[in-house]
Amino acid sequence: MTTVLRTAFFCLLCCPLASTPQEPYPSRPVKFVVPFAAGGPLDVMARIVGQKLGERWGKPVVVENQVGASGSIGANAVARAAPDGHTLLVTVDIPLTMYPAVAKQLPYNPRTDFRPIASVARSDNGLFVNPALGVSTVKELVELAKKQPGRLTYSSAGIAAPAHFAAELFKVIAGVDMTHVPYKGAAPAMSAAMSGEVNLMFGPIPQGVPHVRAGKLKALGVTGPLPSPLLPGVKPLVDQGFPGLLVFNWYGVLAPAKTPDGPAEAVRSALKDVMNDQALRARLSELGVEPVWEEASTMANAIAADLMRWGQLARVAKIEAPQ
Repeated sequence: MTTVLRTAFFCLLCCPLASTPQEPYPSRPVKFVVPFAAGGPLDVMARIVGQKLGERWGKPVVVENQVGASGSIGANAVARAAPDGHTLLVTVDIPLTMYPAVAKQLPYNPRTDFRPIASVARSDNGLFVNPALGVSTVKELVELAKKQPGRLTYSSAGIAAPAHFAAELFKVIAGVDMTHVPYKGAAPAMSAAMSGEVNLMFGPIPQGVPHVRAGKLKALGVTGPLPSPLLPGVKPLVDQGFPGLLVFNWYGVLAPAKTPDGPAEAVRSALKDVMNDQALRARLSELGVEPVWEEASTMANAIAADLMRWGQLARVAKIEAPQ
């Protein structure tokens, strides 16, 4: 081997070739997978936030609704996507905490198949009753339910929907028995409560407010820790003698589990700036969605805690996902 070759070989050993510089993120359009139908608060939020991020990045953010199985179809699609930060799950907590608590089989692990980026907002439910039921307070509702075990009916958007879990938790804490009537979506469930097909429901506050104002429903309480500005004068259930009756949805962004720090931090940083936009925050408030920022570690802890909480309730109430 000549002196020149030996020198070149030595340099290759001691001075490896410089790594190829990483492409700036994002290098192409970013996909937001929303695992629920278009038109709801989650979908609208994803599109508003996506537009702001697209303007910031100079790359489009495309919202894709992959619906079905309480959000688990869309969640699984992201869990199996390339971990490069260009496919993100924008969701409420249902496919990560509530549905896994009742599903016999799940194609993903909500604890290990995702990398939480941040939780950005929260929404609460309200306890709405049909005026014909003749109750004006939660105390009166409980008294009536105890006099007629199993006779009162409540609607929900389906098995393991927030309204379902809220009502089952209410039953456990209040010590009453009521009959669940599931519907295919929050809208028909609310219509059933208004028409008298069922007696009551725990439902999205923005959806119920117009019907309360029209006298078609009565609002007796909210399931969040604080009063809702959309229902002035209606107290949280935790302040009405029902400690532990907290049921709210958090809205978060997650990436596939093996997404590197670079893209994950780029999304987190841009997302945090966008969520500080006052016009955006006002628009979300109009939807009944409260902007609340939680870092990835807090979000991961919430997933673990809620899985345990809803799993325990599902066992006590014997809730199982439909086959």
